[in-house]
Formats: sequence, C-alpha cells, structure tokens
Amino acid sequence: MKVFAYCLSNIIYNLYFHPLAKFPGPFLARATLLWRFKNTMGGRQHRVFQAEHQKYGDVFRVSPNELSFASVQSYRDIYGYPPVGQQQHIKSDFYDVFGSGFKTGCIGSERDPKVHASKKKHLLAAFSARSLAAQESIIQRCTDAFVVKIGPLSRKSKAGIDMVKWFEMNSFDLLGEMAFGESFGCVAEEKHHFWIDLILQHLREIVLVDNLRRFRILAMLGKWLLPSLAMKMKATHQQYSRDKVKRRLESTSSRQDFFTNIVAKVKSGEVGLEEMTAHASTLIIAGGETTATTLAATLYYALRSPEVRVKLTNEIRSRYESYDEIDSATALQLPYLQAVINEALRIHPSGAHGFPRISPGATVDGHWVPAGTELYTSTWSVSHDERYFADSDVFKPERWVDPGCKDMKEASQPFSLGYRACIGRSFAFVQMSLVLAKLFFSYDMELLDQDLDWENQSRHWVMWWKAPVRIRAVDALKQ
Repeated sequence: MKVFAYCLSNIIYNLYFHPLAKFPGPFLARATLLWRFKNTMGGRQHRVFQAEHQKYGDVFRVSPNELSFASVQSYRDIYGYPPVGQQQHIKSDFYDVFGSGFKTGCIGSERDPKVHASKKKHLLAAFSARSLAAQESIIQRCTDAFVVKIGPLSRKSKAGIDMVKWFEMNSFDLLGEMAFGESFGCVAEEKHHFWIDLILQHLREIVLVDNLRRFRILAMLGKWLLPSLAMKMKATHQQYSRDKVKRRLESTSSRQDFFTNIVAKVKSGEVGLEEMTAHASTLIIAGGETTATTLAATLYYALRSPEVRVKLTNEIRSRYESYDEIDSATALQLPYLQAVINEALRIHPSGAHGFPRISPGATVDGHWVPAGTELYTSTWSVSHDERYFADSDVFKPERWVDPGCKDMKEASQPFSLGYRACIGRSFAFVQMSLVLAKLFFSYDMELLDQDLDWENQSRHWVMWWKAPVRIRAVDALKQ
C-alpha cells in the first residue's frame, strides 16, 4: 500500500506540480518514465519523436524531467555559444554511461567544459587540414584496398554484396590505421572484425543502462540486473581498447597519425594512459559507425534515384581521366558529390535522436527551461521538417547546390555545433568523398532490391543498426 501511495504521489506531482508541468506531451511521458523506456528501447525513437512533435509542436515532454525540441532556434540555444555571462548547456548523465568503464572522461564523454577543452587540445592538431593532407597516403591505401574488392565480390553470387558490412569494414580498417598504426584486416580477410559487432551490441546496452539509471532502485541494482553477456561485452570492449593502445605505445614507427601527438604526451607524463585509451574507444565507436552509416545512406539513396546516380557518375568521370588522379583534395571540390553527401547526412543522420544536454536555467526557443532539466534537439525531426526542407522525405541533392533553393540548411546539424561539435567532421568528409569518388569512377552499380525501404528496416540505438544494402558493381568502361 505504501508503495502504491508513493507511486501515485509521484505521478500527481509530475503531472501538476513539477517545474515542467506546463509542457505538453503524452500522458505516460509526463507522469512516468515508462513512455521513455518503451520508445527508446524500440529502435524507432526518431520516428516516434517526429510524430509527437507534429502533434505537440516544437517542444514536448519525453519524461518527467526531460524535453525534446524540434526547431532551428533550439539548436542555437542548446548547442551554440551562449550569450556573455550565461553558462553552457553541459552534456547529460548519458555520457557518463557512454564513457563508463574508464577512469577518466574522453573527447566524447567528458562533461565538464573546462576539462573537455584541455583534453580536446591534445587531439585538435590530428584533425587539421594540414594533418589530414599528410595522412593522404594512408587514406588512399585503405580506400584502394576496399574499392578493388567490391566489383569482383559483388558478381560472385546473385545476392551481390552487402555494402553496409563493407563500409563498416573499410571504416574500421582506416580507423585502425589512423589511431593504432595498423589495420584490423577486415577488407583483406573479407571478414567483419568481432569488435564491430561488439560495438553495436555495446551501444544498445548503453541505451538500456541509460534507462535503468533513471529508476533509482534499478540503478542501484543495475550490475545484477544486466545480463552477464552484456557485462562481458563491455569488459571485452574495454580490454581490447587497452590492448590496442598498448601496442600503439610500443610501436617505433615514425608515421604520423591521429595519436602521434598524444602518444608523445603519454610518454612524457602530460597525458595519462587511461585518457588515451578512453579517447581511442570513443574514436572507434563514434568514428567508424557514423561514417559507415553515411556512406551506406549515400549509396542507397543515390542508386535508388537514376537521375542522381547518372549526374553524380558524370561529374566524377568527367573530372578525372584515370583512377590514379583521384585524391581527397579534388574530390572535396566536386559540388554535386558534396551535395549528395550533405543530403544523405540530412535525410539519414547518424545521431538521429539528438545529443542530450542539461539546462543551466536558460531560455530555449522562447521557453524558460529550469536548471537541471535534460533536453536536446531531435535531429531527425528538424531535418525532416517541411518548414525547413521542402519535400523533406525526398532525397534531393540539388537543394544544396541550387542558389534559388529556399531550404534552411542550418536545420541539418549531423555533427552538432558549438563547443562540442564533432572534432572529426573534416576527416569524415575526406574519407567519404574519396571512397565515393573512387567507387562511382570505377563501377556502374545497381541496387539489387529497388523496393527496399532501408530506413524502415533499420533500427536506432545511439547509432544505426542498418539493414543490408545489396548491390552489383560492373567495371566501368572508362578505365
């Protein structure tokens, strides 16, 4: 009886007396954590939130102390640089879960703005234009090893080749080279590395833990409630990160990569080994899957549209006389290729849910949000809003190159913005531009299932669990 009375009093408080009581939302969301739990665990959260925003407007209550926004102004207010004298919206407790298992925060999980800034400075140089240009040969080598496999393997059987898996393998190999000084060998061995699958399982586990921590009793019992397999996966991921960092520190190679600067600082004692390991873990998780997702989305949507495919192919093949001419610097200057990539980032953003923050007590899109409230902008909802993008569910790269287009490009923020914007944005564009330019130069590609509803068959838990995208690739006449 006491438990029932306690629960009832909590519900009444949440509905009528909570500081967020004025905000609209589903009854169960306003009253309890159950609505949130159900819809974040289902893997279709981005679509559910989009529907709720269409019903309630630019802000709705996700749980008793949590708000989702869906407007360009909310992007500016939550993630942008705050007015003079106002505090930032810091990252939420979710990032403690994301970075759990390490004794220190990293570039992705550190919540304290000042501490994050000090960590970020150790990695900034690695992602500069100058540094990426110096690493061009590594990126080229990994890309070439990948591209040469696609055609022959896609023609070995009627099933073609699943480009989702191969983009993951390529991205993983490249990150291995750039972070640890050695490839994971996925492309060479034509085999998914166990760490890729482990990471995807780990991300789904993060969503579960993030939900459980909100229930006080369950949070305390979490380590007993979580399946032993999930705990084992987490431990394996952490240990493998440590093993790879150890090998990187033992390497005597003078080759420049992402960790060249930080390795020197670890050896001098300026940066701790645990911090470097945490950085490595985040770069592998965030860097590999996000880029692979965008590459898969770009290929899927381009091959579904004959006009896009032809226009993109013509641009690439008219720019280059031979395969060996293709480099990232020139690929980044191809306007239609960049438009296709930007449109894929808009229509299928890797972080479709949004990036949770904690309010310092601030006005967001005209609404006063009390300090301590968890909030975010729903990435998917904004990038699929007809107010900002005409025909928002249609893949239209032309919107990015047509000077007469009135779409609000600021409504697409796949890399976030402000202090905590993705540090790897430039690297992602270098990799994606080079891979796509070489693929479309080398092959005439066909999507085997033209009726595939790829997004509908995929699921999202922090990042995408992607349905297969099977293609056949025929060698192009121009070689």
